Amino acid sequence: MPHNSEQAVGWSRVRSLEPGFKTAEWDFALAVEYRGTGVFVDGARLMLDFVFAAIGAHRLEARVAVDNGRGNGALRKLGAVRECELRGSFLHEGEYIDQRLWTILLEEWHKALPVSPMVVH
Repeated sequence: MPHNSEQAVGWSRVRSLEPGFKTAEWDFALAVEYRGTGVFVDGARLMLDFVFAAIGAHRLEARVAVDNGRGNGALRKLGAVRECELRGSFLHEGEYIDQRLWTILLEEWHKALPVSPMVVH
């Protein structure tokens, strides 16, 4: 939620892909009017800290539609690595679309941690 707001502007979900949560998948969405404001990146950093520190994941995966420039850019900004394109992997409005598979490994996240405190909106 943005600072001084009581209304959620998006959601984020993490689910285990193998026993013990060592590999997990991350889904997220953000209201259109909050895209480009920094809210997503700030919230994502908190989520990634939780996934790697509290849950103990080794690998986090995220899928984003190929033509979702903001989503792909945000994952790149967080230090995610693009592994591949998944052809026809998501049914959207009656049409199968391609997605990019992005990953962040625990050791990469430790290297990417910001040196200054985060601002939570």
